[in-house]
Amino acid sequence: MPKTSYRDRQQTRHIKYKTKGKKQTLPIKDEKELHRISKYLLVKRDRAKQKGQLRRYETYYRNYMLFMVAINVGFRTEDLLQLEVGDITGGHMHIKENKTGKQQIFPLNKKFVQDVKKYADTLSLTEHEYLFPSQRKDGVIRAISRQQADRIMDDIKKECNIPYNFAMHSLRKTFGYMYYKNGGKLLTLQKMYNHSDSSTTLLYIMWDANDVQKTRQSIYIGG
Repeated sequence: MPKTSYRDRQQTRHIKYKTKGKKQTLPIKDEKELHRISKYLLVKRDRAKQKGQLRRYETYYRNYMLFMVAINVGFRTEDLLQLEVGDITGGHMHIKENKTGKQQIFPLNKKFVQDVKKYADTLSLTEHEYLFPSQRKDGVIRAISRQQADRIMDDIKKECNIPYNFAMHSLRKTFGYMYYKNGGKLLTLQKMYNHSDSSTTLLYIMWDANDVQKTRQSIYIGG
């Protein structure tokens, strides 16, 4: 059987993920790429601080935290943007999903909570204010819109040269992919996503033949 090129394999993989003429958003599967994106966002934040650009510093800090919170909780965008500071800083998450009406109640990682507290303190956000605020002309602080969040992801895609279809929904999928890749239980992930069956969850996080091969290669059981 003739060998296929890397380009051909990539094209085949992307075709497989098309639905109704459109490519699905893909998760970040490479941990190095994940770290590269977070570093890019941190560098933008820190440069603004060094230049004394307070408003830009706060905006870039918010964008960084949007990315980090999204990949750590795995929520849909509409649920993510409605989070208030107190939803996380109390150490437990308790929200009602907009799409399904189902409750999400779970404890949070301590380091994650500390990072959010530091961010909220830096931006002087109170526990009942939106975690990802947008300053409007009337002076009222509201949550950033879905359109704003999408623009932030578009900028990340361009600046970090992400070659595949990347958007806000990619972050929800990234949460699940990384959880499962690092030994998380499929049934638990299914329940986190409120999916009806585990096969839906595997399709959702784009767990494909290449991932299976990598997992097989990593296994060694011996004395």
